[in-house]
Amino acid sequence: RACVCAWYHRDISRVYAEDLLARAGRDGSYLVRDSESVPGAYTTQGVQVNCFRTLEDLVLGYQQPHKGLVTPLLYPVPRDTDSGDESSGCMSSRQHCAELLLGDHFNSDFFCFNCTGGSPPPRSLQSWVTCCGLGHTPDDSTALLPHDIYALGTQENPQGEREWTEHIKATLRSYTHIDFKQVAVQSLWNIRLAVFVKPEHESRISHVNTASVKTGLGNTLGNKGAVGVSFHFNGTSFGFVNCHLTSGSDKVLRRNQNFVDILRLLSLGDKQLFAFDISLRFTHLFWCGDLNYRLDLDVQDILKHVSKREFEELMCADQLTQERHKRKAFLYFKEEKIAFPPTYRYERGSRDCYLWQKYKTSGVRVNVPSWCDRILWKSYPETHITCTAYGCTDDIFTSDHSPVFATYQVGVTSQSTSKTDSNSSTERAWIILEGIEAIVKTASKAKFFIEFHSLCLEETRRSSENDSQSCDVPGFLRLAWSFKQLPKLLPVMSEMDYLQDQHVLLSVKSCDGFESYGECCVALRSVTGASDQFETFLSHRGEEMGSIRGRVRVHVPKDKQATREKIYGGSHETGLLLISALLALSLPTKPSSSSSVTFFDSCEFHIASSIWFLNDPWLGFTLAGIYRLLPLLAPD
Repeated sequence: RACVCAWYHRDISRVYAEDLLARAGRDGSYLVRDSESVPGAYTTQGVQVNCFRTLEDLVLGYQQPHKGLVTPLLYPVPRDTDSGDESSGCMSSRQHCAELLLGDHFNSDFFCFNCTGGSPPPRSLQSWVTCCGLGHTPDDSTALLPHDIYALGTQENPQGEREWTEHIKATLRSYTHIDFKQVAVQSLWNIRLAVFVKPEHESRISHVNTASVKTGLGNTLGNKGAVGVSFHFNGTSFGFVNCHLTSGSDKVLRRNQNFVDILRLLSLGDKQLFAFDISLRFTHLFWCGDLNYRLDLDVQDILKHVSKREFEELMCADQLTQERHKRKAFLYFKEEKIAFPPTYRYERGSRDCYLWQKYKTSGVRVNVPSWCDRILWKSYPETHITCTAYGCTDDIFTSDHSPVFATYQVGVTSQSTSKTDSNSSTERAWIILEGIEAIVKTASKAKFFIEFHSLCLEETRRSSENDSQSCDVPGFLRLAWSFKQLPKLLPVMSEMDYLQDQHVLLSVKSCDGFESYGECCVALRSVTGASDQFETFLSHRGEEMGSIRGRVRVHVPKDKQATREKIYGGSHETGLLLISALLALSLPTKPSSSSSVTFFDSCEFHIASSIWFLNDPWLGFTLAGIYRLLPLLAPD
């Protein structure tokens, strides 16, 4: 039954929801809306910049609805007087504006392609790297504009590492006339990931790391697994993962376990953050690959929906969507809406029909058309990222998979030239935690402490053990730390705009075995210079473990509240990168292991958290997510 509660706003946008909350103007105000990223889900609670050839094109673009503005441009406002004397300064102002826009954007492409069948990739990759094809694609005015970063992932790629990277560089050079610089390339058997950057950004890249992890046949073979590349762009950390998961329609649990193993074992990023899985080590993490999740639907029904372009109906049968809804895989990751046909399994040499019957010596194997090839991302809270394209090519026929692409506009923080002031007489910034409460899924009766990690802190700090503990519901502990139990955190720098860009990672650990029972990320932007409450979920190794909330205050000395000098972005606080993510996917060439995997059943957790919600709204919300509880609020 549809919810009729006054606080349920149906399908309003995130921007409109934020405006409603701002107008409410009271702490504790809330609303519920339909999720924009996960179909069928609910949520409680940017600026998108496009490139245009002329000012007229800019105005025309924003006269259309749904272009990132609260309202389209409708009524032009004329100048009061014609100021001919100002024309000489007009061009310099325009030039300055253009420079600011360029420094304000970081565009990135991520590409994925499975080159199955032993055939090398096609000689021409231009449609792939320019994101031309089906789905959400760039318009003609922006399709050929070069992006700042290109990340390309392939599976079952028979080309050697050097031959493949030279192929990519030649393709990029042919249409951008730019000699892109290679940041890193990583391979595991025939799984490859290569990252390239514009020459002018090369000096801003640091802390480059690469890694791989095997997940085939008991995590010993590299026919399945993942490769990763990570780096810092000035003050913003990026992680890229390309994976090939277990195949087979009935191997959902194995794929979920593959994902957890990669989260846990891929050694990417700063070693100071190795206590956290890779989903919390980077400001922005992009994940592509042949994830191999299938459609749980009869092949004729799939073909019928595809012919009518009824992709939303098909997504209800998509295994990855189902597992994400159940919070069994890719917890807190996002994926742009899919508006292109399933990318697997086509007949090689054309894209006219799906070849869903696979003849083997053991019999006929049915591979229903599916979106095996996917690109997802996860970012720290209160950061800027917008997916500007997500689709697949329709003119590359060398594989039975269609290559997938995605492009992103990503906010990046500037690098500061300031140094930590070692003079003890100089007032410094500090971070005070005024109290924390956590709900942790555990049957343990041990005491707990909290560790605080961040590259912006002088050192890792930990709290004293909790001074309050109760078990209102079996299997869950409610923990609390007062002001006296929590440490004072000292940042390495005290500038206001530096601190506003920072994040602190928290880990709730047992005093007995120092084992983590949940981690989270807290943004300092909204609490810098004030005292405010944070509230978020706890997770551990891809599983939701509870929730945490508290009040934090960031003190900034008055003489540190001015704008700092920056290396990138002029006087701007952040920049935006354009990232291209290209995914190249493939079919398995060997039968996968048939060993079974036991996976946690969340039924009891759902029931417990639903009962808890009736007694304490915050407890229920933070334990299960409010979208699971709407049926309780409007019962039959």
